[in-house]
Order: sequence, then C-alpha cells, then structure tokens
Amino acid sequence: MQGGYRDDAAPQGGANPDAYALWHWHLMDVFVYFSHYLVTLPPPCWTNAAHLHGVKVLGTFITEWEKGAEICREMFATKDSAQMYAERLAELAAALGFDGWLINIEAKLDHQFIDNLKEFVNHLTKRMHAAVPGSLVIWYDAVTVNGNLSWQNKLSKYNKPFFDLCDGLFVNYTWKEKYPQDSAAAAGDRKYDVYMGIDVFGRKTYGGGQWNTNVALDLLKKDDISTAIFAPGWIYETNQLPDFQSAQNRWWGLVENSWGVLQSYPKELPFYSDFNQGHGYQVCYGGLQVSSDPWNNISCQSFQPMLKYTGDEVQTPVQTSIKLTTSET
Repeated sequence: MQGGYRDDAAPQGGANPDAYALWHWHLMDVFVYFSHYLVTLPPPCWTNAAHLHGVKVLGTFITEWEKGAEICREMFATKDSAQMYAERLAELAAALGFDGWLINIEAKLDHQFIDNLKEFVNHLTKRMHAAVPGSLVIWYDAVTVNGNLSWQNKLSKYNKPFFDLCDGLFVNYTWKEKYPQDSAAAAGDRKYDVYMGIDVFGRKTYGGGQWNTNVALDLLKKDDISTAIFAPGWIYETNQLPDFQSAQNRWWGLVENSWGVLQSYPKELPFYSDFNQGHGYQVCYGGLQVSSDPWNNISCQSFQPMLKYTGDEVQTPVQTSIKLTTSET
C-alpha cells in the first residue's frame, strides 16, 4: 500500500475523506498489510474492518538487500536468537489481535544461516498456532534454501523446505503459464496453500495485471490453485477513471467474475449496517447531517450491499449506489 498511506496511522482516523478504503471483503479470505519496513503491524482499523467481515489479517516481516542481510545475520546467528525473534513476532500478533505474518526474506544469505532461518519459520508457526487459533504464517518466494536470492515463481525444491514448515507460500508474481500446474503437483494435498502471486501494477505478471488481472485469475481458477493479489491499491495510486469509487467497484467486479464470492456475512442475526465505507465528507445520523467535517476511519466501516439474485432472472435487477457527499443511499 505505497509504503503505508498514513491516513490509517491514527487509531481514531483522520480528516481525509478520500483516504484509501477497501469494501469488497466478500472476495477474499486473507488480507496482508504490507509495507517495506522491517516489521509492519496492521493498523487496528484494518484489523477491525477485516474481522467484521470474517477476513484474517497478516502483518509483514521483510528484510531487503544488503541491509536486510545484515539484519538476518544478527537474527539468525544462533538457534536461540532465531527462536527469540519468532516469539516476539508471535507476541505482537497475539497482543494486537491480528492473525499472523507474511515472511519475506529478500536478501542473499550465507548457507550457515539457513538452518536457523528454517528454525525461525518453524518456531514462529508453532507459536502463532498456539497463541492465535486459526493463525497463518506465509512464506514469500524469495531467498532459497541454498541462501540465494532467486525468485522461483513456483513451488520448487529450492523453496519447499520453508513451505513445509509453515502454512503457505506466496509465489512471486512473474510465473509462466505452466507454473501453477507444476506448483500444484509439487504441493500434493496442500495445493491450496500455494498462493500464485499477481501484481496488479503488471510488472512482468502473467496477463499484464491492471484491468487484465482477470486473465491470470481465470488460469489459476482452471488450474485449481490459490492466488495472492499484490497491490490492489493500483486503482487508487494511479487515479483510475472516472473516480475511485467507480473504478474500485469495476476492478473488483472483474475479480468476482473470475474467482467467485469467498465470504458470506453477516454470520449472526440480527445485524445492523449503515453502509458506511469508513470515510466521508460529512456525518449523518438518522438521515440528518450532524457534522459537516470530512473524515476517515475504516474502523467505522459496516457491512456493504452484497446482493445475490435468485429465481426469475427476467425481472429488473436491483441497482445500488453509495453517495458519499449526501446522506442518500
């Protein structure tokens, strides 16, 4: 998310009515809050919104390039140090209420550190499972078991030793057409734990990403393997026309057409929703404006309209829209 948009940094929100928001939670089951800091903790507002809709939230642990290699040499100097840092990450997730970690080691390592890196992944996974039932630790396809920084773009013998110690593999996004089938075969009965990456910006990603992200999704659906969509904030960051609301709905509509609905909510009745997306230009209560101040706080997000049509398809479909500048829906 562009290194963190910062509008979500304050627990009680801010004053930017155009802050980034996500409301298509029914199309995902895991949300990774990513940035390029060493340890990225999901802001509480994102955890609140995701959990409301039954979606798990992961933080990110990432080391990159030479500085990252220096950090790894310190962290993985011994088995005890590897376990200690794993325990601190597990404690953070449990204390802050999120569901696990994406581990991304994008640094070349001397082979002497690999066993302790594997112990870090193994220990973190076990500690997370003990502390947070249903939690996940996902390994990113970067450094190999030989210590080389070599993106495999599939599950292979060079990254499978890490995959075997955790809950899944986020495959780098420059894979080729046959790689999903290769990965599924290598994973065996764990093929759904392999998440083939798609870069929405389209950087050497299969199908080109952007408005053609569905090309990769269609292939992965056919090959019956999981996917991880990287940087859906492309819509927001590149100011796609005609406006963010319309472009966001259109893009996620392509995802739904390819992949289908993954979540249904609410889980319990009765429920309440004011269709709040977590940002706006005013505050209304009971249809009446009580404040004209712009605001953003995705913790305030509530269930969004998600209509499923059954029966006679000849009848005119119901049309829904959200008007952020008025109290109308």
